[in-house]
Amino acid sequence: MKITKPLTRVIAVGLGISPLFASTNISAAAQNTWLKQNTKEIKSLTSEDYSDLAFLKPLLKDKTVVSLGENFHRVAEYSDVKTRLIKYLHEELDFDVIAFESGLGDSAVIYDNADSLTAQQMMGGSIFPIWHSKETLKLFDYIKQQRKTNKPLYLAGYDMQFTSGYLTQFIAAWISKLDKDYGKQYFDFEMQGITELYAVMNKYGTFSNRSPQYKAEIKKVIDKYEPQYKNLIQFIKDNRVQLAAAYPNNPHIVDIAIKSLSDRIKFMEMCLYNEKESYEFRDKIMADNVEWLMKVMYPGKKIILWAHNDHLAKNTSKISTIENGKWMNSFTSMGELLHKRLKGKEYVIGLYMNRGKASTITTQKPFDIKPMPKGSLENLMMQSGYKNVFIDLSKHSTPNKNNAWMFKPIYAAEDGMTSEIIRPMSMKFVPKEQYDGIIVIDKVKTPTPIQ
Repeated sequence: MKITKPLTRVIAVGLGISPLFASTNISAAAQNTWLKQNTKEIKSLTSEDYSDLAFLKPLLKDKTVVSLGENFHRVAEYSDVKTRLIKYLHEELDFDVIAFESGLGDSAVIYDNADSLTAQQMMGGSIFPIWHSKETLKLFDYIKQQRKTNKPLYLAGYDMQFTSGYLTQFIAAWISKLDKDYGKQYFDFEMQGITELYAVMNKYGTFSNRSPQYKAEIKKVIDKYEPQYKNLIQFIKDNRVQLAAAYPNNPHIVDIAIKSLSDRIKFMEMCLYNEKESYEFRDKIMADNVEWLMKVMYPGKKIILWAHNDHLAKNTSKISTIENGKWMNSFTSMGELLHKRLKGKEYVIGLYMNRGKASTITTQKPFDIKPMPKGSLENLMMQSGYKNVFIDLSKHSTPNKNNAWMFKPIYAAEDGMTSEIIRPMSMKFVPKEQYDGIIVIDKVKTPTPIQ
């Protein structure tokens, strides 16, 4: 029973395209000089000396949301640099919440019970296994340490997918305080429902195989378990006062449970859709969940979002991507929806890599990444001469001979909606439309596993 991996990144497909790139009228030497002068070197991915990140202060001083993306999940350096950036944002710029592309309820109850858990248990119960590594564990060590201070870094999630069994165990024990038999009944039906749902998905395999037979079997699972979830939600509403009293230090515990159980129903519904429809359905819910976190759970606090670039870029519906060998428009993402709602209060950073190794999503099998070809965003950024390079796009409002590439379509590597690996030149977008800043790391490796 595979209940902890994100549904939407599990099927490998072959991609291939001709190398095209944005044209430019500036010489290579002049371009390299301009890049050297207009980019920033990130001197270390792990150092606690943040002097090389000082350039971020004027860029982020008025922002309430910073989004940290990645063009592929299974990369050690992405977790390293994001952990370092999160520490910097927390210590120097008063960002108080780190919210993952993982279950809202899972992260909330893990953080609420963090004092009785190790950092590794916190990581394992709150975020998807794609990020379980020694690199990411450093962030959870930090979160646990900061709980002992007067300036905690709160852990949150905003996804509607199943993340781990911890939330199920927590809700079952919580319900059992009022009705022991009902607590056990909930635990049993949720575990069985997850098993049956994934059995159907594994039976039919790919997103393209959303046949009438597949949909009929998924609908059968929904019809069986949706009423049970709705009955439990009503039980919680009817017993709100008693259940809330069990966790007096968390005034939102009832709302978290109701929201999480409602998301279970939505997750089952999402399984009926094809890849693009399911992404848009899921991302609409994630955007709503982020807003809920900001307005209800953490009003007035500044928040950091951790996710794939696909969920954070500002105008994803304008991105072109290759799926099954054909170019198509990407989906309307959480990032695009939040970009419209936040009205300039966000700063979105996309992460890319030039070469090295990563590992596949489901099997964690290593694969090589050759240096990105000429004409790609990654290759262009490497001309700065820095191994870890940052560029701000937000302050460039008018194209000129040096920055024209920011305003034109350019190619970059992606894993797309369904691929197990990353492919060079497999997406096309206008950098200024999608990001406020971009980080490119020259050489990467696979995450360090935790036993």
